[in-house]
Amino acid sequence: MNLLTTYSNDEIRKIIFEAYINPKYKKSKIELKDNTIFEHSNICVDDLKINLIWENNNLIEVEYEAVGCLIFLSSVDLFIEFVLNKSKSEIANILDQYFEMINLNDKSKTYCEIKKLQVFRNVKVHFNRLECASIIYRAFKKGIA
Repeated sequence: MNLLTTYSNDEIRKIIFEAYINPKYKKSKIELKDNTIFEHSNICVDDLKINLIWENNNLIEVEYEAVGCLIFLSSVDLFIEFVLNKSKSEIANILDQYFEMINLNDKSKTYCEIKKLQVFRNVKVHFNRLECASIIYRAFKKGIA
C-alpha cells in the first residue's frame, strides 16, 4: 500500500508551498559557528548554512540560512520540523527512510513513519529535484556524525 495516497496532489502542493512561503526555522542571517554545516547543490544555486543545537544527544534547536528553489527550501523546513526534539539515533533512522524514499522506486514500501516528508516521494523522477531534496539529507548526516 502506498501511503502517499493519503495526500492528494493538491495537498502535496499546499504542504510544500506553505513550508516555502512561511518557513519556521529560516533566518535571514545566522551566526557562523565552528559546527555550522555548509551544503551546496552541485547543479543549481541551492545553498544551506545550518546550526544544529544538541542537548544530551537530542536536537533542541535549529536555525538555518538558505537560498534556493521551492523543493529545496521546503524540504529543509519540513525536515527540521519533523526531527526537532528527536535523538541522534531517531534522526539517523529518519534519514535512512528519507534517503530510501527519495531515491528508490519501491512502490510497495510505505513510509508512514516520516509523515509529511512523504510529499517528496516523487522527486526522483526529476534528477534536479532529487538533488534539491537531498541537500538536507547530506547536512543532517554530517550533523549526527
